[in-house]
Amino acid sequence: MKMKIRIALLLVVIPSAFVATSCAPSATSDRRAADASAIQALDEQWSATAARNDLEGTVAFYADDAVLLPPNAQIATVRKSIRESWAGLLGPNTAVSWKVSKVEVAKSGELGYLYGAYSLSIHDPKGGPPVRDTGKLVEIWKKQADGKWKCIVDTYNSDLPATPAAEAKK
Repeated sequence: MKMKIRIALLLVVIPSAFVATSCAPSATSDRRAADASAIQALDEQWSATAARNDLEGTVAFYADDAVLLPPNAQIATVRKSIRESWAGLLGPNTAVSWKVSKVEVAKSGELGYLYGAYSLSIHDPKGGPPVRDTGKLVEIWKKQADGKWKCIVDTYNSDLPATPAAEAKK
């Protein structure tokens, strides 16, 4: 008799537990698609800000602890050095823009990354031929304590072939 009661209880308790847990809301909802869209929209705003040669607006997309890894230069680890790096790119004779190819957000919802391609053109104010460059970029974004996304790591490099080093003099 005790065995029948145990079996009956198990037949009631197990399905009840399953129904209760399956109907409960998920502890964490998967917001990756929404976060990826948010990062892409922010990055499009960032590119448009840089295209307007807005130095302060461009630097504002970085988190306080961000790093910039520019090609052929030291890592910029503080806002001042990041600003100086951008100041060398932005100006009245420059046109810079980039476009995202892919955005992905970690399941935790704390980090995301993107990669894409950039275009840079620097016009010679004296009428010489413009310098044109295209390349690729990678950015890592982090959700801040206030829920906003900021770039924490930024790097880019040219698709142009490297300039050959001068031959060593004999």
